[in-house]
Amino acid sequence: MKQCRRITLWIMCLTLLSSSTGCWNYGEVDKLSTVAGIAIDKGEDDKIVLTVELVDPTGGNDSMHTGSQLITLTGYTIFDIVRRIITESGTKLYWAHAKSLIMSEEIARSGAAKVIDWYIRDTETRSDIHVLISGEKTAKEILDSKEKVSDPLSYRIEDILKNEKNVSASPVMELWDFVDTINTPGISSILPVIYLKDNNGRETASINGLAVFDMDRMLGKMDYLQTKYVLMLRNELEGGVVALGGYDRPPGISLEIFSNKTKVKPVIVDGEVQIQVQTHTVMAVDEVLQKVDFYTEKGRVEVEELAEDTMEAEMMKVIQYAQQKYKQDVFGFGRIIHERMPKQWKGLEADWDERFSQLKVTVESKVIIKNTASSIKPILIEEDDK
Repeated sequence: MKQCRRITLWIMCLTLLSSSTGCWNYGEVDKLSTVAGIAIDKGEDDKIVLTVELVDPTGGNDSMHTGSQLITLTGYTIFDIVRRIITESGTKLYWAHAKSLIMSEEIARSGAAKVIDWYIRDTETRSDIHVLISGEKTAKEILDSKEKVSDPLSYRIEDILKNEKNVSASPVMELWDFVDTINTPGISSILPVIYLKDNNGRETASINGLAVFDMDRMLGKMDYLQTKYVLMLRNELEGGVVALGGYDRPPGISLEIFSNKTKVKPVIVDGEVQIQVQTHTVMAVDEVLQKVDFYTEKGRVEVEELAEDTMEAEMMKVIQYAQQKYKQDVFGFGRIIHERMPKQWKGLEADWDERFSQLKVTVESKVIIKNTASSIKPILIEEDDK
C-alpha cells in the first residue's frame, strides 16, 4: 500500500519539477489579483474549504504598506474552487507571489497529497511556496487573525521563516521540499506548525514545533525544544540557543550557537546496522545568571562538557520519542543507510518503520566555546547575609 502511494507521489513530484520553470504573460498584470497566501480546511460532506488571501494595494494604513482581503469558498476539488473564486474577486488570480500554504491538522491527517495535487500541477503556481500546518482548529483562522494591520499576513509569515535560522524552533519547508521528502526512501516528512498567540490583546502569528508525517499523512507534533534537536540530527541547525540551567538553576548560562556540523555514520555491529552520530558545535556564552567560572581555561572546559552532556541527552530523548511515539525516521537515518550501505538497505526498506523503532543509535557531541560576547567576567552582586 505504501509503495503504491509512493509511486503516485513520485508522479506528482515529476509534475512539480516540470512546471516549476513555467512563465506567465505579464501583459495583463493590471487585470489580476495577486494571491499572498492560501488556507485549506475540511468542510461538511467531505468538501474542501479554500481561503485565499489577496493583496489589496489600496487597503494599507499608509503608502508604504498594502492591505489584504480574504475570499473563502467551498467545493469538492481545489481546481473547481479556484475557478469560482474568479467570479468572487472579479479578476483572474496571480499565484506566482503566493508565500504560504497552510493546511489544517484535519486535512493533513487525511492526506496532504490530495489537496496539494492541483498546486503542483498548475503551470501558474510556484513550488517555492512555504507549507505549514495550523496549530489552531482551522487554517482559515490563521489568515483571518487580528494581526493583519498593514501588509498581508502571508508576507509576515515569510519574514518569520526567513529569520528562523536564528531560533531553530521549527523547520522551514517549501512545497518542493515536502513533496521530495515524501518520495525519498528512509526519511519521514516534517512541516512547521503555526499558532495564534495573544500579545497584550493582539493576535500574532507564532511558528514553532513541527508536524510528523507518515508519507503524506500527519501523525502528530513535536514541540520547539524537540524540533531544535531534530534539526541538529538532520544537520539542518544553523543557530539558536542552548540553555544550561536557568534563573534559579545553576549554572544559569545561555550559549548561542554559531555553527553546527552533524555527521551520521551507519556501521555494522554484531551483524546489525547501527547509527553513530557526531556533532561539532561552535558556541559563545551570551548570558550568565549565576556565579560561574567560564572565563578561565578550566572553567570554559567544564561549561563545554556540560553543554555536550546536555545536547547528547536531548538528542537521545528526541530519537527515542520518534521511535516509540511515531515510528517515523524524521532524522533521515534510513536515507543515509540507503546511500552508504545499499546492500543492507535492501533488507531493511520493506519494513523500515518497524526497523527504525528498534534501531540502536549512539550520539557524541563536541562543543567549542569561541568567545564570551562583550563581557569577560560575569556581573557580581554582593548579597546581604542577613
